Amino acid sequence: MKFGSKIARDIKPLVEYRDDAWKCVRCGVCRGTDPPEMNYLYADSCPPGMYYKFESYYAAGRNEIIKCLLADPPQLEFSPELQRIIFTCTACGNCQQLCNVQKGLETTNAFQALKVYAQRRGWGPLPEHDAMIKSIINYDNPWMSPRVQRGRWAKKLIKQGMDIKDASKEKVDILYFPGCNASYVPDITPVAEATAKILHLAGVNWGILGDKERCCGSTPFRVGAEDWFDDYKKESINQLNNLGIKTMITACAGCHSTFSHQYAGELNFEEVHIIELVDRMIQEGRLKFKKPLDNLKVTYHDPCHIGRYSSIYDSPRRVLEALPGVEFKEMVRIRENALCCGSGGGCKTAFADFALDTAKIRMDEAKDAAGADIVTTCCPFCEINLGDAAKSRADGMKVVDLMELISESLGDWKSS
Repeated sequence: MKFGSKIARDIKPLVEYRDDAWKCVRCGVCRGTDPPEMNYLYADSCPPGMYYKFESYYAAGRNEIIKCLLADPPQLEFSPELQRIIFTCTACGNCQQLCNVQKGLETTNAFQALKVYAQRRGWGPLPEHDAMIKSIINYDNPWMSPRVQRGRWAKKLIKQGMDIKDASKEKVDILYFPGCNASYVPDITPVAEATAKILHLAGVNWGILGDKERCCGSTPFRVGAEDWFDDYKKESINQLNNLGIKTMITACAGCHSTFSHQYAGELNFEEVHIIELVDRMIQEGRLKFKKPLDNLKVTYHDPCHIGRYSSIYDSPRRVLEALPGVEFKEMVRIRENALCCGSGGGCKTAFADFALDTAKIRMDEAKDAAGADIVTTCCPFCEINLGDAAKSRADGMKVVDLMELISESLGDWKSS
């Protein structure tokens, strides 16, 4: 047992979590929200357990699976059902957030090790995950899109007169790393444009890598392809460390988490999520809002990868409270107790129905508990999944990245 263990950091081989699995007493605390704050309508916060409704999909059941697999001889054989249980963990970190404080167990890390264990025994990758990994190998992105299109979003801004430097050719202090979603997914590209506008208005010396940018490798890592990931990231480390930058910023929670944890100690510069930088620049007076938003009723969804993984809770809330014309109200499951959107751990790719159902539950909470018309977040994966859930509603709810709200309130960048 190790109290204070960081989620997704220093993940060990599965065998080293065997004793932890035996110390699980199935108390059920890990499946819910923090007991003092519990509301029975929102008491469950384990997405696969909520959806599949069997103990094996909750943390206690997964610990039983670890015990059986590591027995001598093993007491479980491979089956499609076992495969589904292993790979439907969204790696949200809720169970470890609750259990580690009380018992010192590293449940999320153990279940990540379980995915690695399964991959190395040929129980994965799932066909959907295999296609994603092959796309990254061939195109450096999971969308099977050409590398030359990666910086396409920036060309429009450059034509309009924005100075976006090529960080592979020019010296910059700050590298903006948009990531695969903001570079290729049409619904997420506005996040890259909004982030560029914010950096421009802040007057910082920044640039991008454009078509030379490579996937951070987050998605393959989350599905247990650890051996492939370790080889892939070596080239990225070499590329990034040779740029001479002081800071790299991301607007993607997954990229931020991967660089913060899986690249920890191997990068020679600071890595921050853009919302932390924006919060800092607002407090310093370097960014000033000029355009009040139209009395928006907004709630904030905490992404797992900057929430429980990185404890970034206050910055987005301070920014939301500073936005003119925004009525900000919280949901019930927030901060450390936030409900995962359901897309993490490769689940949106391989288990789309499960991911969407979880997102619908979260959107219901946003409307019923917070009265929100807009759900904002700082993660493209959350934005895509919650956005799909919003499209199925008849009440007009929308999902908008926080960078877009900030950008709109800052006004026209050309006149600044």
